[in-house]
Amino acid sequence: MSFLNTSRMDLMERLAMHLKMEVALQAEGFESDPGVLDKVGRRFIQVNDQYFVPHTLQEIVLLGLPYKGTGTQINLRTTYGGLIPASLIRTGTDFVEIIRYRQEDEEDLRLLIPLNKVIGIEEE
Repeated sequence: MSFLNTSRMDLMERLAMHLKMEVALQAEGFESDPGVLDKVGRRFIQVNDQYFVPHTLQEIVLLGLPYKGTGTQINLRTTYGGLIPASLIRTGTDFVEIIRYRQEDEEDLRLLIPLNKVIGIEEE
């Protein structure tokens, strides 16, 4: 499957590209309001004076990044949300980056999902 071309970038490197921009975090039983990504360390990220472990999160929403272009249309099966129709933007060594349209948000959301939360990817 050609859409699974993996870059050598890992999740922390991808997050470092989004420093000083807004993110929203989601994990089981936790959903944050948007906040500024202040620091990316080796294992933790700092958002609004709080520290989080990105690999334990279900989704990291990158805000303020319009996406121009088209990704590969996929169905992403996750451990927490079932089947997610999306556009695949990138696969890194330990994450996937997708664009997902949510009716309730009325906008496209750019999401980083750690691979430990992904069960499978099917080309649409």
